[in-house]
Amino acid sequence: MKNKQSGQALIEFVIILPVVILLIFSFVDLGRIVLENNRLENLTTSVIEKYNETKKYDDVISYIDSLGYEKVDLSISAHDDMLTIKLTEKIDLVTPGLSKIMGDPYKVEVERVVKYEK
Repeated sequence: MKNKQSGQALIEFVIILPVVILLIFSFVDLGRIVLENNRLENLTTSVIEKYNETKKYDDVISYIDSLGYEKVDLSISAHDDMLTIKLTEKIDLVTPGLSKIMGDPYKVEVERVVKYEK
């Protein structure tokens, strides 16, 4: 009787293991997305300060690269007295099912609109 119970536990473990592994990888991916979003939010403040200082797109790109953000795409647009800064970075997801649901690579975008003084 004891031998059947240990076999049952093994089968239950084999059934539950893929679900647990999928959950762990999903938490890792979602944590990476949240972390990258926070990093881009912090970088946006620095980009706005640098753009107000130099008024040159190429200087801002060089500044971002010097900080170690080589994969970040920058978009700056000015309309009337408003300046729109948009930072985008793509993250490769490691969870197989999550990458099909959310898209692979997943795009993390941060956009900030501030009053622009020429």
